[in-house]
Amino acid sequence: MLRQPDSPILDIRRLLSGLPVLAAASLFAACGATLAAVPEDPLVPLVSAYVRAVKPGEQVEVYRELFGTVLARVQRSYAQEVDLPPLIAAALKVIEPLKPESGEPAAVFKTAINAALAALDPHTGYLDAREQRDQRSSISGSFGGLGMEVDMTEGLVRVVAPIEDTPAARAGLKAGDLIVSFDNQPVLGMTLSDAIGKMRGQPGTPITLVIRRPGRDDEFTVSLVRETIRRQALRWSMEEEVLVLRLASFTSSIGAQVDKAISDASATRAPRALILDMRGNPGGLLNQAVVTADTFLSHGEIVSLRGRTPGNRRSWKADAAERLPGVPMVVLLDGASASAAELVAAALQDNGRATVMGQRSYGKGSVQSMISLGAEKGALRLTTALYHSPSGRTVQRTGVGPDIELVLAPAAPVGRGGRREADREHALPGVDEPAPPKARVEPSRCAAPKSGGDPAIACALAFLKSGAIETFLAALAPAGSPAQP
Repeated sequence: MLRQPDSPILDIRRLLSGLPVLAAASLFAACGATLAAVPEDPLVPLVSAYVRAVKPGEQVEVYRELFGTVLARVQRSYAQEVDLPPLIAAALKVIEPLKPESGEPAAVFKTAINAALAALDPHTGYLDAREQRDQRSSISGSFGGLGMEVDMTEGLVRVVAPIEDTPAARAGLKAGDLIVSFDNQPVLGMTLSDAIGKMRGQPGTPITLVIRRPGRDDEFTVSLVRETIRRQALRWSMEEEVLVLRLASFTSSIGAQVDKAISDASATRAPRALILDMRGNPGGLLNQAVVTADTFLSHGEIVSLRGRTPGNRRSWKADAAERLPGVPMVVLLDGASASAAELVAAALQDNGRATVMGQRSYGKGSVQSMISLGAEKGALRLTTALYHSPSGRTVQRTGVGPDIELVLAPAAPVGRGGRREADREHALPGVDEPAPPKARVEPSRCAAPKSGGDPAIACALAFLKSGAIETFLAALAPAGSPAQP
């Protein structure tokens, strides 16, 4: 692990790292024997290889300096101690095969620095200026695109879930579909950010995808037209005097939306119980997760961040105000519930405010900070801390365990195509296994609600009506026989 001591040698290295490569070399020569024994700055081979490989021009100096800026910030603020040489080696592996003066400066920098950052964890990476703007649009809940959540496996883009009433959903794309190419451009070799950038664009513009579907021998083509995707982050309904809040993601205004939904639902009759449905919720903004959890708490800790630097360590506690105090509450999770959704669930579970029902969540317990690198230079998305629940546990890799597990059928996917954080390459380690569930239930044993056939909602309603796990279990239909509505 590299640690930077305070010394004259360090000051010289800092000076050299801020100079163009040729100037640094000249300064070394001028200093003579005094500096001859100073080990070479590990960045020198990287920037030298970069300058050799890219086309000359004004951009070269901009991106050459960004190597030092990004790696210095990683070494200073990453959630764990960082050994720089392996990162630099990963970047060199991308650059060295290039012919001299053949690459575009921005493209070579992006590919090389992301190769380096990928060695840290799956969530740290560099975003160019366009991707940075797309990220902001996603947080606001509106963007031009196709309308699906995706991840990457074996170099291809995998559909995690299409969003209802979007081009992707109307074209019949399904969870598990693999995207092989965009407009005849192969996906293999792209980063996930690059692939998302290909799918996004101006509403009204067409795109053709080649799809590989599990269980089907042939690949097939799907033509779509991009639309403005306005993801509805929150929907609510009343089920038998129970308020059901379906929370799809933690966008920039979700805390206020939750508060308004409770007010609107309570305008005619106060709900007697509450279901917070976060199945499939991939997360979002940390501050909105804190606000949402605080909505249902009047005391206690919500979450704490534990990073390597003082600026990345803090905790949040609930204020005295609470919506629907004393009202029984169930949180629904599945294997695709991640990040901010897990934070909220863990806070409500640890404080005894809610019973968690469903399946063990995804297990993303890390926090990313978006660090701007300057006008049109993009941003660094850096993992700076792990979050810990009020009991001190982290959900990293292991997820939030349900109090009542809804047992999936053997062939049913766990969520996100059957993958969890622990399955991802370079996922940060976790240490805390959740407690085993207090009960396991086949969802088919719960009577379906009048408004539809969602088995998880049915089980949550039955549990809230029963008031206790033992009573709930006793009222279920016998195993192997479906419940009657």
